[in-house]
Amino acid sequence: MFSYHFFDDLNFHFIDAVDIALVSLFVYFALRLIRGTRAEQMLVGLVVLMVVYALARYFNLLTLEWLFSQFFSFFVVIMVVLFQHEIRRGLMQVAINPLTSSSASAVESLVYSLADSALALTHRHWGALFVIERETGLNHLTDSAVKMDVPLTPDVALTLFCPKAPLHDGAIVLRQSNDGARVIAARVLLPLAQAHTLPGDFGTRHRAAVGLTEESDALVVIVSEERADIHVADQHGLSETLDRQALVDYLLRELRPTPPLWKKS
Repeated sequence: MFSYHFFDDLNFHFIDAVDIALVSLFVYFALRLIRGTRAEQMLVGLVVLMVVYALARYFNLLTLEWLFSQFFSFFVVIMVVLFQHEIRRGLMQVAINPLTSSSASAVESLVYSLADSALALTHRHWGALFVIERETGLNHLTDSAVKMDVPLTPDVALTLFCPKAPLHDGAIVLRQSNDGARVIAARVLLPLAQAHTLPGDFGTRHRAAVGLTEESDALVVIVSEERADIHVADQHGLSETLDRQALVDYLLRELRPTPPLWKKS
């Protein structure tokens, strides 16, 4: 007969509930951080290996169990190596204030200025990289670049990315302000992604864009010189080819501030 006093012997206190809740939050935000990235696939692979290891122990497969035990003895090091980009991004976001955000009008001004600038460059078959700084600061990139503080307009973009201009190499970094986007640095060198990250028909400009998004939460708009098309790189990878309206919709969706949970609709 079932005993109704089954839970009487459990030593469970309020602090244990708090502990479980905090661990659950940590796991939730960790999974949210890697969602849609390459780390998600690697995590699935690790889970499969753990299942195989458990089966090897259950069926007493001594050699296979020994191999997996040696592998998992370095589990912490393996996790750091596999998820180094996600760990770096997560640590940089620890001190972010979730209550700070740009106004909707400022974001729209940034998006439309950027879309018009990218479209103007495609008409001339001039390549470009627009880096939109978000919560993660990019001072480590702009310190060695050419500093400036000018609003982004199509004329400014054409001047900076003209093939005969001295600043056309590299990227420009955009920072959101109360009146839209401002160019804070030009001729910025970006880290390159691994060669196998993108198909072979994408060149150095696209690899540099994806390389930056592996290390930060920045959005990078790429204008191809050869194909005169537009892509956006974010932490999920490289988007498909976008026209002006699709680019506007994409950026508004990613950059438009989210209203607070307590704000009434």
